[in-house]
Amino acid sequence: MVDQDTRTLPVEATERIGRQLTPRTLVIDEAKLRDYHDGLALDPPSAGSGLPAVPTTIVDRPDSAYVGESGFENGFGNLWMRQQWELHAPFERDVEYSVRAQIVDVYARRDRTVVNSEITYTSPTGVEVVRAHHHQSYLLEQNTGAVTLRDPKAKEGARKFDVPAGDRIAPLERLITLEMCGKFFHGSRSYHTDAAASNDLGFRDVVVGGWMTMSYVAHLVERHFGAQWWTSGRLDVKFTNITWPGDTVIAQGVDTGPLPDDPGRRGVFAWLQKPDGTIVLIATGSVATQ
Repeated sequence: MVDQDTRTLPVEATERIGRQLTPRTLVIDEAKLRDYHDGLALDPPSAGSGLPAVPTTIVDRPDSAYVGESGFENGFGNLWMRQQWELHAPFERDVEYSVRAQIVDVYARRDRTVVNSEITYTSPTGVEVVRAHHHQSYLLEQNTGAVTLRDPKAKEGARKFDVPAGDRIAPLERLITLEMCGKFFHGSRSYHTDAAASNDLGFRDVVVGGWMTMSYVAHLVERHFGAQWWTSGRLDVKFTNITWPGDTVIAQGVDTGPLPDDPGRRGVFAWLQKPDGTIVLIATGSVATQ
């Protein structure tokens, strides 16, 4: 239970809690890897880097399907609210992973109703590779017109937060184009790739997918921490503002050193922002030191 407000939700919303979703599978092949790297304009790790070939946040297809299954019939204005990840082992190419999910919470957050689905990815040998929590938000009291977005400068995500002490991680900057969105989402039509589909949900333009913006921060920390990230990384991402095609985003981070309450783990604070200072997301994470 996180970030809830006191608004009472209808019974039909809360009765979803505990619902088991359809078991699925995931195979990460060369085409998915190519779409990921081309869609983000990132180079894949070199053969001699010692890093796993499969990026942390490439598992978009099953998660996207679960959004449709766990969400409400009225999907008007739906947006990502939060993602939480625990990594236990690296994914491998061309291996079929079992994917299981259930709705673990439904809660209110301002004018939105949020569905929290827990998703686990398991290898053929029974090893849990990733456990993730996906928080998808909905505007259940609106189904026509335009989504009203708060002024980024008035939101808490836009506050001038104090960058914590630590070693700065080299930043990453990219201009996101509509063509990149299409590649990243494998050419599928949705409000992340098609303006008409986005207009139907109340948005003025294509909404750059949370998978894309989150992946820039994941790329930043996995390159910083190295192979250890894939076996012990934890990442908690909160989304604060929409990114549109044509926006430039800058991923930045700080290695904050040993955690005060767990010196066996090393912390990281990261964020994604636009050149005008608008904060797209903020993230905290950690990795085991040995």
